[in-house]
Amino acid sequence: MKKLLSVFLTILMTICCLIPNYAFAADNSEYDTEFTQEEFEALEHVYAVSIQPYASGLIVKHTLGIAKSNSELLITGLTEGSSDVIRCGLTKVVIQRRTSSNSSWSKYKEFSDLYNDSNYYKLSKRVPVELGYQYRVTATHYAKKSLFSTQKLDATTGYLQF
Repeated sequence: MKKLLSVFLTILMTICCLIPNYAFAADNSEYDTEFTQEEFEALEHVYAVSIQPYASGLIVKHTLGIAKSNSELLITGLTEGSSDVIRCGLTKVVIQRRTSSNSSWSKYKEFSDLYNDSNYYKLSKRVPVELGYQYRVTATHYAKKSLFSTQKLDATTGYLQF
């Protein structure tokens, strides 16, 4: 009986290991809204400034910015890869906040796995925020050419007071 149980469990484990598992990103659609660049530029806004001395050349253009619209934080971003890039986007976007009397930032909201299977990705989100805090956004731009050829660039915006 022990032998039969052992064989059964071995077969079951083998089958479980061979069946592919799929992971899907959490649905962030409640914050996805389109707004024009003109609308964004008309508001109080800041952009990220980043210097990447060891770039591989897969990401040819990237931007990240935030704007203040009443009690909403507008986030805009762009990741553009070279023509041979097959996947492009942001691996992680984190909204951080702090009180003006505090020197450390804490995570407020996080979005992950924002991709397109192309060489271009545009980010556009409206996130309601609480008043009395300073907010900023950090993100990691991502481009993939092949399994062994990827590039990531980190960016952090300045902050806005709500």
